[in-house]
Amino acid sequence: MPCMVLKTKYKLSSIHFLVKLRVLIALVVNFSLAMLLSSCDKTRVFEQNQQIKDYKWQYDDAKTFTAEITDTNQHYNLYVNLRHSFQFDWRNTWVKITTTFPDGKSVERRVNLVLSEPDGHWLGDCLGDNCDMQLSIQQNAIFPRPGKYTFKIAQDMRVNPLTAIKSVGLRIEKNQ
Repeated sequence: MPCMVLKTKYKLSSIHFLVKLRVLIALVVNFSLAMLLSSCDKTRVFEQNQQIKDYKWQYDDAKTFTAEITDTNQHYNLYVNLRHSFQFDWRNTWVKITTTFPDGKSVERRVNLVLSEPDGHWLGDCLGDNCDMQLSIQQNAIFPRPGKYTFKIAQDMRVNPLTAIKSVGLRIEKNQ
């Protein structure tokens, strides 16, 4: 009988060891994967997204993003990040983008963001009820002086509020 008790204890301790080993391996793999994925995006200079309250984007709810630009010799690509649901009623959305330079001068322009094909097929990465899009608004941009640049993005459609928009963001990356 004493041998059986020892054998059972040995089996339990080896099972605990294997469970701990599996947990340790999973932690190491997840940490390594996270480090690998975070280091892959070396071109990103700035990226931030802001939620739209109740998925109803009001005219007066412009989203503001401030990016610090240090390299004025670099060319940059600028994108609007947009998340919408499948219930969005339009193939596109118009936005007003106001850029304020470090010296306080501002430039405003109206941009058409195309969200679907003519047949209604959504562009971007769609999963569940979400479609995530990264829409180019300017390629090879040059920032004339170092400092803080502020970008204000406001919806500029004929309807207010613009429903089914979940978030909007800005991405600035180095042009390679």
